Amino acid sequence: MPKTAVELLRGETEIDAAWAVFDAEWYLATYPEADHCCGSDPGLALDYYLRFGCRLGHSPSPLFDELFYLNRNPDVAALIRAGQYRSGFDHYCQHGYRGLSPHWLFDDALYGRLYEDMTLDNLDRHRCFGRYDHWLKSGQREARIGHFMFDPQFYRARAIEAGADPEDLERCGPFAHYLYALYRDVPELAASPYFAPDWYAATHDRARAAIAAGIVRNALHHYVTLGGQDGFDPVPEFSESYYRDTYPDIRAAIEAGHFPSGYRHFVQFGAFELRRPRGDIDLLYYRDMNPRVRDDLNAGHVRDAFAHLRMIGLKDNLVFCPPERVPDIAEPAAKQLFELKARNQVALFARRRLNFAQHGPAALAVVMVLFNRFELTMLALASLRDNYADDIELIIIDNASTDDTRRIETYVMGATIVHSRENLGFLKACNRALELVTAPALLYLNNDIELGHGAIAAALDRLETDTAIGAVGGKVIRTHGRLQEAGSIIWADGSTIGYLRDASPLAPEANFVRDVDYCSGVFLLCRTDLIRRLGGFDEAFSPAYYEEVDLCVRMIEGGHRIVYDPDVVVHHLEFGSAANTEASMALMRRGRRVFKRKHAAFLKTKFESTPANIIKGRALDGRGKRVLFLEDTVPVRRLGSGFVRSNDAVRAIAEAGWRVSVLPVNGARHDIMSLFGDLPDTVEVLHDRTILTLPQLLEERQDFYDAIWISRTHNLDRTLPIFREAGIDPVRTPFVLDTEAIVAARDAASAAVGSERGDFDLAAALQDEFRNADVCRHVTAVNQAEAAMLRELGLPQVSVLGTIRDLDPTPRGFSAREGILFIASIHRRDSPNFDSLRWYRDAILPALIREMGTPPKLIFIGYTAPDIDLSEFADNPHIEIRGSVDDIRPAYNSHRVFIAPTRFAAGTPYKVYETASFGLPCVATDLLIRQLGWDKDAEIAGAAVDDARGFAREIARLYCDEETWRGMREAALRRLERENTRARFDATVKSILDEAGKPASKRRPYLRAVS
Repeated sequence: MPKTAVELLRGETEIDAAWAVFDAEWYLATYPEADHCCGSDPGLALDYYLRFGCRLGHSPSPLFDELFYLNRNPDVAALIRAGQYRSGFDHYCQHGYRGLSPHWLFDDALYGRLYEDMTLDNLDRHRCFGRYDHWLKSGQREARIGHFMFDPQFYRARAIEAGADPEDLERCGPFAHYLYALYRDVPELAASPYFAPDWYAATHDRARAAIAAGIVRNALHHYVTLGGQDGFDPVPEFSESYYRDTYPDIRAAIEAGHFPSGYRHFVQFGAFELRRPRGDIDLLYYRDMNPRVRDDLNAGHVRDAFAHLRMIGLKDNLVFCPPERVPDIAEPAAKQLFELKARNQVALFARRRLNFAQHGPAALAVVMVLFNRFELTMLALASLRDNYADDIELIIIDNASTDDTRRIETYVMGATIVHSRENLGFLKACNRALELVTAPALLYLNNDIELGHGAIAAALDRLETDTAIGAVGGKVIRTHGRLQEAGSIIWADGSTIGYLRDASPLAPEANFVRDVDYCSGVFLLCRTDLIRRLGGFDEAFSPAYYEEVDLCVRMIEGGHRIVYDPDVVVHHLEFGSAANTEASMALMRRGRRVFKRKHAAFLKTKFESTPANIIKGRALDGRGKRVLFLEDTVPVRRLGSGFVRSNDAVRAIAEAGWRVSVLPVNGARHDIMSLFGDLPDTVEVLHDRTILTLPQLLEERQDFYDAIWISRTHNLDRTLPIFREAGIDPVRTPFVLDTEAIVAARDAASAAVGSERGDFDLAAALQDEFRNADVCRHVTAVNQAEAAMLRELGLPQVSVLGTIRDLDPTPRGFSAREGILFIASIHRRDSPNFDSLRWYRDAILPALIREMGTPPKLIFIGYTAPDIDLSEFADNPHIEIRGSVDDIRPAYNSHRVFIAPTRFAAGTPYKVYETASFGLPCVATDLLIRQLGWDKDAEIAGAAVDDARGFAREIARLYCDEETWRGMREAALRRLERENTRARFDATVKSILDEAGKPASKRRPYLRAVS
């Protein structure tokens, strides 16, 4: 072989390819024009096909789909039009069988990837003419998979259930049986667990119409050829839009052409990775909560958890998603458990007494007022001692207790304990204790609490950050796990509310630092000298309640701040020290009346008590400085790519005094600790929100944000309709677009080194990419070259916002280093980094061998996506693929030269900044050098993107010349220190925000034709 279609179909060769079939009966039944011309004579059908039908787009049998083949391979169609082949089938007979897919329900590349014995060499040895031949002859009967939507075993079972003859199925095979059924008037059967034909046809009107019009044969045919690309859902348990929105890496892969749909990725990879197919289906939960699922998967009864859910789990009502929230424990029961815990450990203190003896002046005084409840007091004191190891000036006022509190000295050493003969009440007892305090920081602490890890240290650290802070409070959690408060709000009528009462302590709104009206006296850390100047608590509020509200307001009126810190966690038995709840409520009502009379002027500045005002009243600081920051996901630094720069942008915005709410457009896929820990503690990380909930957020927060910062242009395109629907006016609420990288510039560079050279229309691509930029008050670029592109589009407010990279030079000297280093991530086969690696192997390395004889080994380090195969580099003795490593610094310390052979890219090359910061000289392409704006031969070495020999010469020069190496290392470090400092970056961000925040004058449309 190769043989022509004529030779194969006429039997003029001994080749027995299973796909080389002409079915005369089927052909005449399928093509009426052929039947008419042949007079229904099967003997004439082949001649008609070879003379006429093959040129009319006819298929010789159901095993080959001519129209699919031509549509899938336009280059073949062009060759047919030029007369080089009679038909697509003729091309397949001669060449296509070696790797092209002949039918919409067989994927040649997939078959080769799934089965290692399906190499063409191995097939040739066994007289199989391509993978499709093997599939038809044996693969379909061996339960192999030839397409992600056809499972031969599954279909065979469905066909037998529908009455098919098992012997007939065995003779022709499940796949051939299915193909012939396409042309019979029979109900469509499901061909795999991953497609529901009846549901699909009933759900999608366009699919139903296409089937009725004969455009497609059945529902599966429509989905595979049309519906998948158009975003149709194939089964009710999978949402294409949800999957693309939730996983930006998949959206990018689809846009790059690696997958026709998100579902294709999901079935091939995502189901094994336990990604969510729909918002309310959690495959990880499904597997872990159902032993049967794990057993069936381990036994190989089903391919993956999603297939198990569709085939078994739904029918048997197996749970597949956690409840919307963890069921609440009844608060009375939780209180009993808290009290029981205190009672059960009280015996500990008989032999292990608590020691608060001081070894010198203490930085912290703790005032605790007691009235009975000895067990709770000992739990609270033990928590205090365990929480903070340094000296504590503990002052206890016992308000005439009648239980074991009377002899608390027996169990607590080193404290100042005052036993009052009468019950002074909380307020007066605190004022009496204030007379005894000598420490500079004073903590008022209830005796019905248990402290969270590091609460006191966190509060002290916060108090020390600013001398203007008068008091620090924390996140108070009631015994049943719900919030009592995350800071508190004072309303215009004098009433108060604990912010987020009954919400989860993990709610985004509860986990950022902010100034508030007041914090509860359950835990209130204050400056002692300030409290003394204010005279302690106002005894007009005696015996208790509203005294800490009054105290905090007096601090605010004196120019001090009250700060809520979520790292200060306090578990509280609410009303645990009160006689009864109603008595407490009566005291609160009285305290409110006193407070209103005393602070009438202050209350005029507060909001009315309405649900809509809660979001505005939750913080005192940042008025007029609130920004909603949109990014693909929460910009955790370990994600690399542009997310490091986004993380720096969030930090800079916060540093500029703006309150930032970060909304991940595609959702947050990382653990809460990473999300909260990788951004400033003043930033609200909306980890439970996505683009799907953005409308709800804007509804809840009307007139709340003073600016919108959007990272990446595609996020502007996706969210702009939502902002418009919400009535957000970009004139009044300015938009800042941080481009991160201009995609059109990268695509143009890619086209310049590919087969599309000269065909790429950069001007049109730029117009399309920035078609919505006219709403933005300010646009940023990462370098001067891209800023110039934006200005040419007519964008008047354009700034260069570069990249931060702190210096961290590695110490090893020139002679102690060896080898070439290339560190990069490869997410897609068409990525710049994959192209770089191949260009090095194919062009630069041979030139380097001519330059150096035996070249240094290139070490490639970096993340590689699961579907990227780098085995093509395995046999090259001069290249070593190491993959991901936890710590890259040792690699920078041991290698002599870094290379960045990037031929197409946009933005700025962070890897070069990183390399320079570690003190490793770099050879890069002129493309990257232009993006950097660095001086060639001074701070970086380089060559043109089409000059492999020049690139090799630069590697050899830098590798062998120590003086050049040292000079370039030091020059690059100086350049970084001059241009890539955090101070410069922060100043640029502040300037952008200051400019965006000015009143907007009437502006002309930004976009115009590119000259």
